[in-house]
Amino acid sequence: MKKTLAFVLALCMVFALCACGGNAPAKEEPTSEPAAGAAAPAGDSSDELKPITIVFATPNANANIESEYAQKWIAAVEEKSGGKITFDYTDSGALGNYEELLEGTVNGVYDMTITEPSYIATYVPESNLLSLPMLYSSYEEVDWILDGEVGQWYNEKCRAAGIEVLNYFYCGFRYIISEKEITSLDTAKNVIIRSPNIQTYLDTLQMLGFKCETMAFSEAYTAMETGVISAVECPLQNLYSTGYYQLCPYLLGSRHMFSANSIVANETFWAGLAPEYKEIMTNALSEITKEERTECAAREDQFLADFAEKGTAFNEFDDASKTAINEMFASYWTDKVATLGEEAVSMLNIIIEHKG
Repeated sequence: MKKTLAFVLALCMVFALCACGGNAPAKEEPTSEPAAGAAAPAGDSSDELKPITIVFATPNANANIESEYAQKWIAAVEEKSGGKITFDYTDSGALGNYEELLEGTVNGVYDMTITEPSYIATYVPESNLLSLPMLYSSYEEVDWILDGEVGQWYNEKCRAAGIEVLNYFYCGFRYIISEKEITSLDTAKNVIIRSPNIQTYLDTLQMLGFKCETMAFSEAYTAMETGVISAVECPLQNLYSTGYYQLCPYLLGSRHMFSANSIVANETFWAGLAPEYKEIMTNALSEITKEERTECAAREDQFLADFAEKGTAFNEFDDASKTAINEMFASYWTDKVATLGEEAVSMLNIIIEHKG
């Protein structure tokens, strides 16, 4: 009997030791650390979320500043999410142009794209307010409009149309490069210029006296070589990287419009993302956007110096032309925005008051 009792007690001790031994490693084993910079919301962690792949297609050339910083953002998001967020990224318009990729994003074919407000006007007519010619006078003013009350109002309009505006990268003010020297509205008359097939651009250039030929920017260089057109308007990065200084000796600092490329997402896709993932993406984009905008302004100055080094002569409209331009475009703003409704008119008045 004593032997039996001793045997039972020995077995109990063995089982107790095994149980303690099984739990001990779990207590001592180090937990995995989140990726550097990854968000760690209270009560939850991106480690507990399923990995996702975001389909992100853009129309922009790989050399453009907006593409450069889009890729920096992608890298930052992938790092901060610990690899839980990855991107199926295609640039340079390989999957379509601005209109096609925006339509695909609205319809859910793509999760995200980069576009300009002028293209969003198809879905959100109020976009025309942000695309008005001669509206922006400086980079600081662009920040004030897009990041402030007007921009927030506009973003809500986009959201209601199924488009989530995440932020804006800058491409810069638009200039005109030409075979003929242009210094006034008179010298601009009937100069044949390439224009995007967007009504605001056509209105702007025609009001300045140009004759417009609509075509893709990729076709414009050949059109210039063959004499179909004699001028092109675009941000400096596009004009310089394409080599227009080889064809055109004159650059006009018209700064008639400002190109801001918004990173947009399909609203249904965005609404379905985990809050932790949204936080990672928006925080990273905010940091990258500040860098991109500062760099864009610096590069504009550098491109002007680069054009000068190539022998391109720089001009601006003379004072009489500037006065006439301010008057006719002030009327254009009023007439154009009146068709967008009372809210848009109110937003325009806020801008005008800010401009003084």
